[in-house]
Amino acid sequence: MLPARIQSLRWFIPGLLLLFLAATPLFTGVVEFTGDDHYYVANNPLVTSPELSALAEIWRRPMKIEYFPVTITSYAIEYRLFGGEVKGYHLTNLLLFICIGLAARSLAIRLNQDPEQPEDSSAILHLAGGATLLCLAHPLNVESIASISNRKELLYVLFGLLSLNSHLTRGRTPATLIATGILMVLAQLSKGSAVILPMLLLFADLVRGTAPSIRRSLRPAALYAAVAAGIFIIQFRVALTAGVVDKSGSHGVFERIGGVFRAVNAMLVKFLYPVNLAYDYDLPWPDGIPLAESLLPALLLLLLLWLVLRERWQLLALCLLPLVAILPYSNIVPLRHNMAGRMVFYDHYLLFAIVLCAPLLTRMLLGFSDLWRRRALIIMLLLTVGLAACDFRIYGFWQSRESLYRRIIAVSPGLPKGYLFLGKSYLEQGRHAEAIGVLRTIFTLEDWYPTYLEAYRELGNAYAYSGRYAEAEQEYRLHLQHLPRDRGSLQNLSATLIMQEKYGEAREIILQWIGYYPEDQDARYNLQVCDERLGRGR
Repeated sequence: MLPARIQSLRWFIPGLLLLFLAATPLFTGVVEFTGDDHYYVANNPLVTSPELSALAEIWRRPMKIEYFPVTITSYAIEYRLFGGEVKGYHLTNLLLFICIGLAARSLAIRLNQDPEQPEDSSAILHLAGGATLLCLAHPLNVESIASISNRKELLYVLFGLLSLNSHLTRGRTPATLIATGILMVLAQLSKGSAVILPMLLLFADLVRGTAPSIRRSLRPAALYAAVAAGIFIIQFRVALTAGVVDKSGSHGVFERIGGVFRAVNAMLVKFLYPVNLAYDYDLPWPDGIPLAESLLPALLLLLLLWLVLRERWQLLALCLLPLVAILPYSNIVPLRHNMAGRMVFYDHYLLFAIVLCAPLLTRMLLGFSDLWRRRALIIMLLLTVGLAACDFRIYGFWQSRESLYRRIIAVSPGLPKGYLFLGKSYLEQGRHAEAIGVLRTIFTLEDWYPTYLEAYRELGNAYAYSGRYAEAEQEYRLHLQHLPRDRGSLQNLSATLIMQEKYGEAREIILQWIGYYPEDQDARYNLQVCDERLGRGR
């Protein structure tokens, strides 16, 4: 007879394959990079360079706004395998997600086994599998897989889960302690959010509930925390220098607390009621503590307090695991958002927290009778199938930039970002009339200025390609009023003026262009064309 652990995998693996099949839209219609994929992969010279020295350069210096060398190295390796074929990158994401599922199930089992009697329990194995599948199928996880640029989240979560599993290995030895540390470092070099892993390791020991185990963990935990803090300081300095962190100090104490409550409330609402997902959510900074949006976080705090008063330490630690995972995203350290007075969170922020709910759900179900456990398992499997169908629909929005940005506009019609990216996508496809309609909408929105000044230039391009040179000229001039050194608008405005035979005005613009960029050969060429036309006119 097969061991219980193997028997339980016979239905857990098909469950993972079901979630894999839910992502089939990524292999049927996807033909282009979306979102930040161009920044991380397609237009990243450290990734696209064929030189081996580029791999070393990834580790020597950060990118513009972050230092995540493990993630960037994965892109570089894949680019040598797949080039610009996006389906290969999506396949890697899905395989990583399946590995996350296996690691999450293993963690749920380890955290619910009796340390004194560690033999497999059929109930634990099956309930842990069902709880893990249900968590994996949560619609908020779709963005982590569908967006190639969010590979950093997948790697961080995978290495984080592996480090927790390594830490909980029976008969802890120096080798397992070193393995745990290495996996923790790999997680943090995939994404800086892994700085919270030492805290998770301590809570995992508290779940196991053995005092000797907890005492033995304190010394390595202090070492892990020191290493994590050292790496995080480097990563934080990169983000601070790049302007990612809000350095204005304009928010008071109650605004800061209110920002945390609002961010946590938004995450809880999307977790409990995952509808109208747009992957990117712009939240206005509160003037103080928003009472209505503090209700769910307050209830959560009351639940934790109740567990403390009842001395339910193991259950408390299980609750704290997913809550600690959202700390890096709860606006404790305010980030500078692209719109003043706003903060943001993304769907993928919740991946680690969601999969860490599996051990908690398993523990809760273990308190039921055998009959209700079986019923709960059936309900979880049916919910997994239903959520997989929802996921299939959401994956379809990631097939192209057009479908993705149309989705964002439909869910969040007041945000300029979707209109700008959709308009640029139309421009690249030569759909200039549609681009004009979409880009003009930006200027009717309340919060477009000043972040989306680029829309002036893109709208000018759409007019120019449509042969409407006078309107293109107006848009380029509006852009240059705000950004007088913008090379693209200087070049396009001069070309538009030449097309309208306004050679004198074109020459003035070109001379400004050369004044800002003396070595620009395109400026010299446009000046030559302009002078030739002026000469023929005389």
